[in-house]
Amino acid sequence: MPTLHHLALTTADHAKADPFYDAVLTLLGYQRGHTSEQLCTWSGPGPEILLYAVEGDDASPHTHGRPGWQHAAFEVADRDTVEAVHRAVVEGGWTVVHAPTEYPDYAPGYYATFVADPDGVRWEIAHIPTPVG
Repeated sequence: MPTLHHLALTTADHAKADPFYDAVLTLLGYQRGHTSEQLCTWSGPGPEILLYAVEGDDASPHTHGRPGWQHAAFEVADRDTVEAVHRAVVEGGWTVVHAPTEYPDYAPGYYATFVADPDGVRWEIAHIPTPVG
């Protein structure tokens, strides 16, 4: 069965983005791996996360709703993890798109927060006790 091996993203500023990913991904069971000026990686229970330095002159942030990435979601074991990620993002001064809340239209008990990294890339952290679909 095919699985998602890694997600490769680009940042305009590793000094701003790396602390965001360290804070959020550590709470999700990831550990920082390779670290250089061009690339940082995190390995964990899901796909490896690769964060590359921007190439070229266009370092404008990602704009939600334009073609391309919409968001990615991590499913977590409990609401406490959703809350912990939300707290870490707030404490880090990063962007909370949607505070933790229930989404009963998605599935019974679906509880999630949506956050954005310093480049505008959105992530959902969701506890889904009832299978969707």
